[in-house]
Amino acid sequence: MITIEKRRANPAYRVLLIQAAYFLGGLLIPQGVVFGSYAPFGVALAAAVPYTGAMSASVGAALGYILLMRGDSFRCVASVITVFALRWLFSDLPKINRSRIFAPLAAAAPLLCTGSVMILATGKGARELLMCILEAMLAAVGAYFMSETANLAAGRLGTCTLDQQEIACLVMSGCIFLLSVNTLTVGKISLGRIFASLAVLFCAYYGSVAGGCIGGTAAGVVFGLGSGDFTFLALSYSFGGLMAGMFSYIGKIGSAAAFLLCSTVAALAGGVTVQSAASFYETATAAIIFLFIPHAAASRAANFLTPHASDKDGDALRRGVMMRLDLAARAIDSINDAVASVARRLGDYYSAEMDTVFKSTIDETCTRCGMRAFCTKEGEDKHLQRLSALAPVLKNTGSVDSDDVKKIFNRRCCRAEELAESVNFNYGGYLSFLAAEARVSQVRGVVAGQFSGLSEILRGIKGEFEKYECSDTAAAERITAALKVRGFLVYVCSVRLDSYGRMTVEAELSSDNARLLRKSDITPEISALCGRKMQPPEISTAGTRLRVIFSEKPKFDIQTAAAQHNCRGGKFCGDSFNYFRDGQGRFIVIISDGMGTGGRAAVDGGMAVSVMTKLIRSGLGFDASLSAANSALMVKSNDESLATADIFSINLFSGESEIMKAGAPVTFVRKGGKVIRIEPTSLPAGILPDVRLTHDEMTLGDGDIVIMVSDGAIAISDEWIGAMLRDFEGDDIHELVNDIIDEATIGSSLGRDDDITVLGLSVFENA
Repeated sequence: MITIEKRRANPAYRVLLIQAAYFLGGLLIPQGVVFGSYAPFGVALAAAVPYTGAMSASVGAALGYILLMRGDSFRCVASVITVFALRWLFSDLPKINRSRIFAPLAAAAPLLCTGSVMILATGKGARELLMCILEAMLAAVGAYFMSETANLAAGRLGTCTLDQQEIACLVMSGCIFLLSVNTLTVGKISLGRIFASLAVLFCAYYGSVAGGCIGGTAAGVVFGLGSGDFTFLALSYSFGGLMAGMFSYIGKIGSAAAFLLCSTVAALAGGVTVQSAASFYETATAAIIFLFIPHAAASRAANFLTPHASDKDGDALRRGVMMRLDLAARAIDSINDAVASVARRLGDYYSAEMDTVFKSTIDETCTRCGMRAFCTKEGEDKHLQRLSALAPVLKNTGSVDSDDVKKIFNRRCCRAEELAESVNFNYGGYLSFLAAEARVSQVRGVVAGQFSGLSEILRGIKGEFEKYECSDTAAAERITAALKVRGFLVYVCSVRLDSYGRMTVEAELSSDNARLLRKSDITPEISALCGRKMQPPEISTAGTRLRVIFSEKPKFDIQTAAAQHNCRGGKFCGDSFNYFRDGQGRFIVIISDGMGTGGRAAVDGGMAVSVMTKLIRSGLGFDASLSAANSALMVKSNDESLATADIFSINLFSGESEIMKAGAPVTFVRKGGKVIRIEPTSLPAGILPDVRLTHDEMTLGDGDIVIMVSDGAIAISDEWIGAMLRDFEGDDIHELVNDIIDEATIGSSLGRDDDITVLGLSVFENA
């Protein structure tokens, strides 16, 4: 409860700063004059700001009008006072207050009424009445844009969910505010137009073509109305913004050069004049400032200037895909239930016990026999035991005859033929049941080994979709264009942001580009296009395509060291390992110990690591990847094949780590100077159709160390590894790993020699 109160309560200094901002905005914005002498935007601001700031904005606007117009400010000041009175009057009616048309109407009505009254009183003509109507309309438009921007600032500004309409409101409001400094000039060069050009460049570079069109149109309209030369500025800004957005894939230089060139062409269209020269100097100054603004300083602006027109549709599509994936996974899981239902129905009619054959024969034949009392005088169990003596004959020949029956009853059975037929019939049903049960077991094995793995894969893909909050289509377009210019064949490019705001760039390229990718260091260019510092890419191959993933530079990094010992100095090591970054902020280690030693064990362990590495890198979950590796081991040969799986995963942004095992030995973790043993009970892959990883979670930080080993390292004991880890004081993890492998090799020579793998991981914080 205390936390909620702290979130809702604004400190006093923050309240004062907000009110001061409203007052200063009201003071400055009346300086933005259109049509030479009309200033409707101060009234619009008083109508648009939240009610808590209406008083400050109204006082500032009234004072701004007095300073601007001096003796001719009465009508505008009266309009501001009327707007505040209307807002106070309707403050207790939230339905009206929150309506989108309230602010435009509240701004337009006072200006229209006061202007009409003065025109009637002074006897001015139709032109003045038309200008009065235009002034009221501009006040309404300005109030609409500013009220929408205020709503965004109070809620979602800075998130990645702004659509193009919201960005248009944001940019238009910014241009209206910049108009207030349009009169600050050095010669003919306007400070306001320099800022407007800079705003258009920002929109074009970070918003691509759509952003450039929005910024250029907004700046052209507002400053065209303010300068009186509407055609010239509208053409210059809109055309320049469009072309700057089209060339944004080249980088900031491309956008700035395109904007400067197009603005210059538009300025010279009317001849070489003082105005055209001033326009060139304004755009050149803005372009130079834009080039020298660092990406880090502009990255927050990029978050909300980038248009995400397809985010809402994309989010609906993403949720639809997730729903379909979940339904498909559930349907596949239900196949196992269907097979189990068949098995249950078979069990209702038959049993896997041989005694069922003879019990059914007694019920069908002996129960109706008049000599039953004679045969069962020694008891029902003894009678069943006599009949069970036919089992060896049935297994050897597949059937019995009347002579076989007479032998077990000393030729005293009066229904020997009928009894033999009943035994043969029930034995046939028993054999059918065994065949059906074997088939059910076979199908169940396929379902467990293949279909359950498929359902895990589908759930893994669904989990990947759930991680991402939105996509940045404009950045993806810039990156695609830049890669094509470098000669890459781009099939797909996507830029995604997760729920923590971390960015991931993923592209599918032609495998023919592998050599070009190795030669070209495209990471700095990708970082510049995204406005974030990205890491070198993680590259994986899938058929004829390269999957390239760039992720933001994380908080932590990993120092790794590995060492192996081959059993009896052999050529092959039965242990296999791999470590890699998955391109999504995680560092992953996999160790697999194949059954036995030598080449065969190396094949099992290597196949398990290879399959799991490829699937995890492709975006699948750990359990789904293990399920696929398990299926591969089970179908590899008729001989027994098994391999352990020891997986370590750490989120390099947060330090959140997961240790997962399937038949793997102990893992040692030194966290905060204390050594922790992770040794859950689990089965290796390749034994059962359904295999699961055990999961242990913890959060690691700077200086923490993880030691992973195969079972050969702890053949005698493992306490000594924990002691070495606890006493280790060096900075180089290679030293510790080499000491452990040396000690383990000495220990294995005293007992049963085995393959040994030791892998060390040291977590450190990036500078």
